[in-house]
Amino acid sequence: MSQRVERLAAAIDVHAENVAKFKRGELTPDQFRPLRLAMGVYAQLAHVKHMQRIKIPGGQLTAAQLEALAEVTERWGRGLAHVTTRQDIQLHYLEIEETIDLQRVLARAGVTTVGACADTLRNITASHLAGVVEDEVFDVTPYALAVTEHFLFHEHNRRLPRKFKVAFSGSARDHAQIMINDIGLLAKIGDRGRGFTVYVAGSLGSTPEIAHLWKEFIPESDLLPMCEAVVSVFHRDGERKNRKKARLKFLLRKIGEAEFLRRLDEEFARIKAERGDALAAELTEQVAGYRESAPPPLTPLRETLGDGAFARWKRTNTIAQKQAGYRVATVKLPLGDITSEQLRRLADLSRRYGNGEVRATNTQNFVLRWVPEGQLLNLHRELSQIGLAEADSGHITDVVTCPGGDYCTLAITKSMEVGARIRDHLVPNGSRQEADDFVSALGEFDIKISGCPNSCGQHHVADIGMTGLMVKGKDGVERPHYSLRVGGGCGPSARIGERLDGRIPEEETPKVIAAIARFYMAGRAEGESFRDFVTRKGVQEITRAGFAAAEGAL
Repeated sequence: MSQRVERLAAAIDVHAENVAKFKRGELTPDQFRPLRLAMGVYAQLAHVKHMQRIKIPGGQLTAAQLEALAEVTERWGRGLAHVTTRQDIQLHYLEIEETIDLQRVLARAGVTTVGACADTLRNITASHLAGVVEDEVFDVTPYALAVTEHFLFHEHNRRLPRKFKVAFSGSARDHAQIMINDIGLLAKIGDRGRGFTVYVAGSLGSTPEIAHLWKEFIPESDLLPMCEAVVSVFHRDGERKNRKKARLKFLLRKIGEAEFLRRLDEEFARIKAERGDALAAELTEQVAGYRESAPPPLTPLRETLGDGAFARWKRTNTIAQKQAGYRVATVKLPLGDITSEQLRRLADLSRRYGNGEVRATNTQNFVLRWVPEGQLLNLHRELSQIGLAEADSGHITDVVTCPGGDYCTLAITKSMEVGARIRDHLVPNGSRQEADDFVSALGEFDIKISGCPNSCGQHHVADIGMTGLMVKGKDGVERPHYSLRVGGGCGPSARIGERLDGRIPEEETPKVIAAIARFYMAGRAEGESFRDFVTRKGVQEITRAGFAAAEGAL
């Protein structure tokens, strides 16, 4: 048994002991809270009991791991799993005692929950297209996995002032959203070979911050010392009294960017001098040991058009890999949900049509990679049989939401319900063709919804982002409303969306979303993105266009 497996098993044993102590009254709820959070267990609303968050580094899952997830979802999660915006998996409706056996089943498949919540380095994310697209500099997957392993049982982990997030992108398209992370790493090749551009102190939440450039280039050998330096400064200097001010961005704001970066430089130099060679050797060993599962052989490419549904799905849900003959296929999960049976069947499909792996995306979908182009029609037919062949990934119907008031104690509104309403609203009078024409004409367009200002739905960086709040009416009754932001996004010109004036009643939001989208379609210049359209038109004009569709907007 490897040291890693032993430590993970020991962590679950400690969790079991802590659960027993809590049930016997030997630990108070306040004492127990950080202990269960450190194992990814979150207390939720009374009717949904506990949530288990499961870390999926880089979003990468083997077929065997999908089957383990299917097992725990079926046994303890009422048959429904949820993919998050940080490539995690979440299960709800758990009794606290059930999390012990659940974690043991996952551990046997190499999946862990250690550090999935609490004041830790959370799941380390990476582009779901790493290794297979033309425009990337190099595959960042092994580096994300190496950083994951290095910090899993690090002395500072579980003892930070608050949560800490790391992301890796291989191309400027920034599929991992590095600009909203505490450490964002963009692959780069310099005079010294492979390395990274380093951004720091990005974050969303109630006061969002786009990450700041720290290093134009560090060689890959400096990756672990660099990450250690940022984590160490946060551990030492981060706020520990007021949790609302305990993210890295607040330290930067408090002491100023120049002093903040000076402290990072100083700590970076110290760690390199003391342990640089050892950390470089550790990284080299981890990266050299990475192997992606072998792809299936290519199959003869026949002229198989299939039906209209297949043609649409192929156009919107698949992209060519840089490896000739293979494609990436997106499995669109409405609102991020997938059943245990779908997980099990997807594992089988990944073996027969891909390389036996899937990757979770931060848009709450899965992708199958290494699908031979000649097998796409068969794959689509089998996805249709299990209800996973919906087209238009990355389009307006591919809504991203946090779990919202159906599950979360912090949520103000039921974001998943309003996400479903928006999807349904785009099928006017039951006309599927009319809806398809609208979605196609609009093109890629993202809607992100958060049930509170914490931005778990990442509403700050969407084409249209929605934040839930309660508004008291003239009758004195509070009702759910939404505040809207427009024109946000990540990538090289990352920015926080601009807030529209007023607040919209929940039931009116689908009309407003559709009205803004149609206003953009009618007035955009050729090739103009929605973000550029917002800049050109201004929020006042977009507010008028959207609110004209709503009754009772404030």
